[in-house]
Amino acid sequence: MTKLYSNTANKQLIASMIQKGREPHSVLITGEPGGGKKALARYLAAALLCEEHTGEPCGKCRSCRMINDDVHPDLITAKSNENGNYRLDDIRALVSDTVVKPNEGRLKVYLIPDFDRSVSTAQAVQNVLLKAIEEPPAHCVMILTAATKEVFLPTIISRVVKFAAEPCSRHDAEEWLTLLGRFEQTDVIRAVGCCGGNFGRCLEFLEGGELRKAYDCARAAVEQIAEGSEYGLVKVFAQADAKGALLKQALQFLCETARSGCLLSAGAVSEDELRSREAGLLSKKLGQNGCERLYTLAANTKDRLERSANQSLAMNDFTAKCSGLLR
Repeated sequence: MTKLYSNTANKQLIASMIQKGREPHSVLITGEPGGGKKALARYLAAALLCEEHTGEPCGKCRSCRMINDDVHPDLITAKSNENGNYRLDDIRALVSDTVVKPNEGRLKVYLIPDFDRSVSTAQAVQNVLLKAIEEPPAHCVMILTAATKEVFLPTIISRVVKFAAEPCSRHDAEEWLTLLGRFEQTDVIRAVGCCGGNFGRCLEFLEGGELRKAYDCARAAVEQIAEGSEYGLVKVFAQADAKGALLKQALQFLCETARSGCLLSAGAVSEDELRSREAGLLSKKLGQNGCERLYTLAANTKDRLERSANQSLAMNDFTAKCSGLLR
């Protein structure tokens, strides 16, 4: 089985429940996007279906090998549409299938990932799932994942065993990305430095998605600030205009870099321990007070965008206020 990083307490709890014959029949796993919820869900499913019944997947038995190859007939993953919503007919079919006995062993596991993305059908889907969660067949295990439990009805929350995916270290993320064998080591180090131990965000960064574009935007903004170019700063954000998600993520990166620059100015850490180049540029140009002001400006602007403020006005206001830092 693929290694599950971190989650020491969760693995101990899973092992204890299985060894005592107290397997959960309804589970909710929460955690930040990219933080390993689905990896923990698959680990739990593998531990439940493993033929050794030790409380952790052995990785060698027939069941574990089929899970690793994504062909286990008793591990069923619900599919959402392109918008992240689950179709009610598909969920009804899944619930109807729970009465069918397992093909291979004692249990049958259903995984419904990223439930919080199912915005338009979330409540209706939960009402369909409720019977299977309230009165599950003895062989049925239902695992749901979401960023937060707030999207679930109280009737669901009261009937599930709750796990929180534990954050991984930067070392874990670097090891995992290196073992994939798909990326240059310098790029891996840059991704981990940018995204920390969040495997999903690191992978998105390396694959050149919006996260990487946001990082490049923030890095370009730092360079213009370091050069004292108000026009250059305006140009950087103008090129990203009309892309709300990208702007918000770029501002988040700018916040994190300004914070690192502030720490460097205060002598709290060495330059190598944080975003070395960008944090060093801000620290040298702005000093501690300037980095603190930039952090506040970026955080406030991101908050305005989160509250659906006019993007152009918010960014023009941000760059205008930044001009005071450049003089």
